[in-house]
Amino acid sequence: MGKPAETARQRLKPLSHSFTLDLVVFSPTYEQAVEAQRLLSTWLGTRGLRLSGEKTHLRHLREGFNFLGFNIRHYPTPNSSRSGYKLLIKPSPDSIMQIKRKLKGLWRKHVGSPTVALINEMNPVIRGWSNYFRIGVAKEVFAALDRFMYARAQRYMQRRHPRKSGWWRTQKYWGRVSGRQDRWVFQDKERHGTLRKFAWTKIIRHRLVPSTYSPDDPTLQDYWSQRHRAQTTAGRTGQLARRQHGLCPGCHQALDNGEELHVHHVRPKRHGGTEDLANLRLVHHTCHRQIHSISAPLGVRRLLEPCTR
Repeated sequence: MGKPAETARQRLKPLSHSFTLDLVVFSPTYEQAVEAQRLLSTWLGTRGLRLSGEKTHLRHLREGFNFLGFNIRHYPTPNSSRSGYKLLIKPSPDSIMQIKRKLKGLWRKHVGSPTVALINEMNPVIRGWSNYFRIGVAKEVFAALDRFMYARAQRYMQRRHPRKSGWWRTQKYWGRVSGRQDRWVFQDKERHGTLRKFAWTKIIRHRLVPSTYSPDDPTLQDYWSQRHRAQTTAGRTGQLARRQHGLCPGCHQALDNGEELHVHHVRPKRHGGTEDLANLRLVHHTCHRQIHSISAPLGVRRLLEPCTR
């Protein structure tokens, strides 16, 4: 009986949890960068954390470095800038290689599947990757990835229809999309599936906030409300955010504060609620939990009432 008890005690041992934090510190001189690293090591050490020796590097911006999938580097531009250099933030070569490898695997995976299955699995990957990198200098990268996708589509068609002519394959898989001038769009015409292109994602630069502009300043509420409205995403989430003027109806704070967003049904589905926009609200994760809590305040519980607008 002693051995099973010993095994049980071993299973109840607390496990050590670890997490990582990625950050970049910019300094005007090398000496200040070394001092910043020392201060960070001291500050983290008092909290039981430490800098990773393998991942911590001191680099000059002219050499460039990769951070969260982006490559940040100073490029020489002697004729177009006063300093002779311009900072460009692009998708890193590793990120480009990873997305190519993933897309190539999807092309191979769906050789024997219906074309619409391939399109439905690829479109979320293309949309997510391009939306993530659209804040940087990515136009040329998007065009290069579209050329890569065109070459893979040609191989895909040849493997599926090796005895058909090129004209036949072109008529079957390539066509136009309403609202766009491009006639080389990969499609499943029978099931109305269209493969999205990277270049269809519009480049949207991130606007820096002036150092003196605080969200708590009452005189800048119009500025922050316009900024939140401009940053709303596309699709149903974007429509809900615009209807709500970029605010959460539960806490009346900005939706894009970094917290996870949930779609709340004003009239629950089990009570006949629909997926219409009039019956939906975009709320923070914590606000969504509070709405469905029995002890929620009256002002929050009113969100459960049907929308009459």
